[in-house]
Amino acid sequence: MEITYISYAMSRPLLVLLAFGATIGTLLDAMHTFGGATEYLHPFVLRTAWWVPLLFMSAYGFGGFLYALGWDKLAGPARWPSWGEAIGGVVGFAALYAVSAFLPASNVIKLVLLLSGAIALWLWLDRSWQGIALGVVAAFCGPFTEFVLWRLGLFRHLAPDLFGLPMWLPALYLAAGPSFGQFARRVAKRA
Repeated sequence: MEITYISYAMSRPLLVLLAFGATIGTLLDAMHTFGGATEYLHPFVLRTAWWVPLLFMSAYGFGGFLYALGWDKLAGPARWPSWGEAIGGVVGFAALYAVSAFLPASNVIKLVLLLSGAIALWLWLDRSWQGIALGVVAAFCGPFTEFVLWRLGLFRHLAPDLFGLPMWLPALYLAAGPSFGQFARRVAKRA
């Protein structure tokens, strides 16, 4: 009986995060294709591949849900972001995504700006070592996933620095921790 209740209580937030990833995540990724940062082997809609909504659905859905669970397991501060802060963090993350996609600057400049943005989001929304730890996990897992997709020949970055990836990519994923991660916590608290 208790497991059924827990499963139900967890399913609604997970569905919200899955839908968020399939839509908002795909739209953010489209910034990279329209901005000339990435290219897909077989573009379908928004210059992305047919499987991109599924990828972002799982990344934002399961990744966001795991962030919220990880926060609890690491005994992160009990403070919950307000809905305004949570949505503002996502807007801030989207702005950093736009910088990575459209700013006509070197990868070094983008790295500095994205890292500064990630720090600013962390100072605003988080300020915990747990947030840093979870952000570092995202900064590793996200680029690793993109490396695997590149090696499979499914997509590519158009201005890579090393291993088919631009040097600013981990900083963008790092910014996802305090922004999308705190949004995921808010959704997991009450969808």
